[in-house]
Amino acid sequence: MRAVLYFVIFPSHFDVSGAYFAENGQEAALEQLETLGVTYGQQMLISSISAIAYGPLLNMIFAVGEEAGWRGYMYPVLKERFGRVGGSIFGGIIWGMWHWPMILLTGYEYGKDYKGFPIVGMVSFCVCTVFLGVLCDYVYEKSKCTWYPAILHGAFNGAATIPLALAAPSVVAATRLLGPAPNGYIAGLPIYIVGAVILWKMKEKRG
Repeated sequence: MRAVLYFVIFPSHFDVSGAYFAENGQEAALEQLETLGVTYGQQMLISSISAIAYGPLLNMIFAVGEEAGWRGYMYPVLKERFGRVGGSIFGGIIWGMWHWPMILLTGYEYGKDYKGFPIVGMVSFCVCTVFLGVLCDYVYEKSKCTWYPAILHGAFNGAATIPLALAAPSVVAATRLLGPAPNGYIAGLPIYIVGAVILWKMKEKRG
């Protein structure tokens, strides 16, 4: 998981005590696990395996509508107008801006406990959607089918909550811009690197 990099850098943030459940009002769920003889760590392991095994397929159902609009329509239009590199970057920015009202009103993805709220969060999310959008569009170009980028999109969404459930909420609140969710700068580094390589290759082909 991409969150491993985050927890390697911030080992003290890793927490399997169930504090995340408790802070989010799920004490009953913790009690149920205890009744079943299942530890919080075991439950998170089961959830992680599920997220890898079939989570992407379940989450793609919710992502395919977005992919039909973004990759199926908007990206081709923007790339035709601004070129592959420019269109991909503009497309990612627009995709990120689509989430700005939620970031402003609810602290979507990053919370509200960071310096520069909400502007820094808005910009950071656009950075994430630019590079994730490049990956999704690359998959769409290769497959010519919106279901495949929807699987990638679904995998990304499905992997977002588990790292947070393995982190100490009081500590992570101030570092959500870095991770451990995959839209953080540290946890998202593999996506940013692969996306940057794809953009670079686009630029070389254009040249």
